[in-house]
Amino acid sequence: MAETEKKEKIDYRKARMKAGVEIHQQLNTEHKLFCECSSVMQEKEPIITVIRRQHPVASELGSVDAAAQYEYLRNRTFHYQVFKDETCLVEMDCEPPHALNREALQIALEIAMLLNCEIPAEINVMRKTITDGSNTGAFQRTMVIGTDGWMKYGSKRIPIKQVCLEEDSAAIVRDENGNGKDSAETENGKATYRLNRLGVPLVEITTGILERFAPEQLQEIAFMIGITCRSTEKVKHGIGSIRQDMNVSVRNGPRVEIKGVQELGMLAKVVEKEAARQLGLLKAGKKVEHETRGANLDGSTRFMRPMPGAARMYPETDVPPVVLDGKWLKELEKKLPEPWTDKLERFKRKLKLPSDLAVQVVGSDYLNLFERVMKKHPKVNATVVAAVFTSTLKDIARKKIDVKKLDEKHFFAIFAGLERKKIVKEAIPDLLVNFVNAPDETIAESLKKLNLTMLRPKELKAAIAQLVADSPGMARDKLYGIAMGRVRGRADPQDVLKLVKRMKK
Repeated sequence: MAETEKKEKIDYRKARMKAGVEIHQQLNTEHKLFCECSSVMQEKEPIITVIRRQHPVASELGSVDAAAQYEYLRNRTFHYQVFKDETCLVEMDCEPPHALNREALQIALEIAMLLNCEIPAEINVMRKTITDGSNTGAFQRTMVIGTDGWMKYGSKRIPIKQVCLEEDSAAIVRDENGNGKDSAETENGKATYRLNRLGVPLVEITTGILERFAPEQLQEIAFMIGITCRSTEKVKHGIGSIRQDMNVSVRNGPRVEIKGVQELGMLAKVVEKEAARQLGLLKAGKKVEHETRGANLDGSTRFMRPMPGAARMYPETDVPPVVLDGKWLKELEKKLPEPWTDKLERFKRKLKLPSDLAVQVVGSDYLNLFERVMKKHPKVNATVVAAVFTSTLKDIARKKIDVKKLDEKHFFAIFAGLERKKIVKEAIPDLLVNFVNAPDETIAESLKKLNLTMLRPKELKAAIAQLVADSPGMARDKLYGIAMGRVRGRADPQDVLKLVKRMKK
């Protein structure tokens, strides 16, 4: 019999693991950060392709960034796909940037304030050298809009080093060469990017150094930062709209940057595997390199390039500084929304939601509807309502039923019926499916058509009595199962159980 491979448990305190979290969240603005192009990123077919090459130049201090030099030596040609309404001369680096998007600035400032940051009196735009092809100009525009903040995590304060507003990079066209790799990772060839993502407003939130935290805790911290951003209700949702980077070191070793953790649920695994990799190198007497690595789908990491240095940052001369009006900032602070971190605790404390379900609700697209339902129908069991929005709708969608056709009126009708005890929770999935197909029906019409009208107490009692009489000697549990099969969706399971117990003494 083969021996089962045992996974070595890492003692993160003994390993002296230090980590930092970087969250990149796209903002849901109408226009891009430095032009009037749409930021929806829905166009599929490019109208032209622009071809470029990039090379590094020395900084004002005379040095060349190591990461930029490495990318240059890969000898690649960059092909940029241009889209009709989502790309202009700014993204193609053929025209100077326009004025800073004030909508994006306001959202970013709200996020910085929710994270208790110090707001500077003046915003200065900087250029960050990037020559991997993800930006046509070989640099990214970024600006610090908050520093020295903090976020509550249990009884601890998580330091927020800074919050930056910046332009997102161009998106990689995957598998162009049929080799299973990102086209941007090819060498001596071409790498293709889509320009409709370039310039979309993005906030980058960087924590301070986090010590004595397990990978699972770091993942929770990243989640809390993410839902703080969503508190504004002005950030994009969906795959790619939020990305996580990590910095990990062990035993006073060098900081290793990990890029591109696309799924939050993978963050803990990536940190664990990277810490194990570094410890394994040290155990073998090898050196841990100060480098940038990419996250793989299995949680492992791969070398990408040397770690960039401070020489890659320099002022953006095409965008004037933005002086922030103190009065405007105070008004903005007064109107800040309730942080979703506070909302999470309120759901657990007042609504008695289990912790995991509360987290799912806060992260759900139905959060606002959930709150409105609970406000209008406070007597409905909050756990039942939360389960509908986090589980039931997903189960229905898996059956290829378009739950997006459901209107708010359908949910309010169902939960009003539940509050008045006109329906039971077991009937909810069937009612939702029926409303998808018959959106104009009333709740009464749907109940009648689906044979889900609640049985009167006398009718239920008579039905159970008849079943007991017809099934002498049958075990109580089996009898209950048969009874539920006959009255499911038309009677409360607890009422059925009580009647079966009473009549089967």
